[in-house]
Amino acid sequence: MPEGKVVRAVTSKFVVDDGKKTYLCTARKKLKQGDGDIFVGDNVEFSFYGGSGVIEEIKPRKNVLVRPYVANVDVCIIVLAPEPEPDYLLADKIILNCLTAGIEPVVLANKSDLKELDLTGFAAIAETKKCSALTGEGVYELFAPYAGKIISLAGQSAAGKSALINAAAAVDIAATGVLSKRINRGKHTTRQTELYKIAGAYIIDTCGFSMLEIPDIEPETLFAYYDDMVALSDSCKYKGRCTHRLEPDCAVIAAVESGSFDKGRYSRYLEMYAQLEERRKNKY
Repeated sequence: MPEGKVVRAVTSKFVVDDGKKTYLCTARKKLKQGDGDIFVGDNVEFSFYGGSGVIEEIKPRKNVLVRPYVANVDVCIIVLAPEPEPDYLLADKIILNCLTAGIEPVVLANKSDLKELDLTGFAAIAETKKCSALTGEGVYELFAPYAGKIISLAGQSAAGKSALINAAAAVDIAATGVLSKRINRGKHTTRQTELYKIAGAYIIDTCGFSMLEIPDIEPETLFAYYDDMVALSDSCKYKGRCTHRLEPDCAVIAAVESGSFDKGRYSRYLEMYAQLEERRKNKY
């Protein structure tokens, strides 16, 4: 039975890509009941009779993002730009969500034609890249290494997510927004869930909204998602019990004070830790 990936869903119709061509499919009644919802990104088995396809089975998912629902995301490219002012805390939250969901995070500085952002603070926990959707510099090469994988673009509105897709595809396949000069904030433009196939990769220009919040983890475990903190932890006085905030003889605090650990990332770590503590307090 042929297999493919759901690249678009509209009501009860699904577009399935088998790597060579696409098929318009419906779903077996059993898949529409209970937990059988079909999401964009799902790997499925389907039958094909007389010009009509039918999805027979949904393969196990590696992850699911919600609002919009997207399954089996492999890579999340976090798009930052000099305009609007980059939200580095949001980027850290998305990276944390990626690590808890088994998604590879990539931090991208777009609009390099305006100004190059310094992403060295992220280099310890994610791959960093730069490009310009306006000039095309580095855009096609951005997606080419991920052929066959699902890539979610994430980040602030007006940072250029849809423009990156259009530039890579050399055609307006994603609606682009404009930056509001009055308030310097982006206007939301993405309205539907669809995977665009570019350079062999499957791309969605919005991540699940849950990726924009801190995942539900215990505050004491937050440091475990920072590989560079973990590497320093054995040198802390309290080792695995150190939260790297107030403890004496903390190797992370010493690294921050010496400049060998990025101060911006550390301050955002403290902010996320405080938010996790507040969430736990409100929960109980």
